[in-house]
Amino acid sequence: MSTRTALLAGTVLSLAAVSAWSWMASLAIGPAAPLHLSRNLASDYAQLAAAPTGNGAELFAVVAAIYALCLLVSGWRQRRGGA
Repeated sequence: MSTRTALLAGTVLSLAAVSAWSWMASLAIGPAAPLHLSRNLASDYAQLAAAPTGNGAELFAVVAAIYALCLLVSGWRQRRGGA
């Protein structure tokens, strides 16, 4: 498994995890409140990042863990001489 394949797998798994998480959050919490964006780019980005799940930091941690595991498996397989 090459690095490109690991990144592609991480992207697919991350999209699946975020969509499942946001779907479960919408069932548990209800529809999200409307966003009030301003011209403060950092604040606007934080609101958009947290919108699907309600917590941007946890979402970032989950996506980072998925990519790290995919790259770890890729490196482990390359070291062993696998595809």
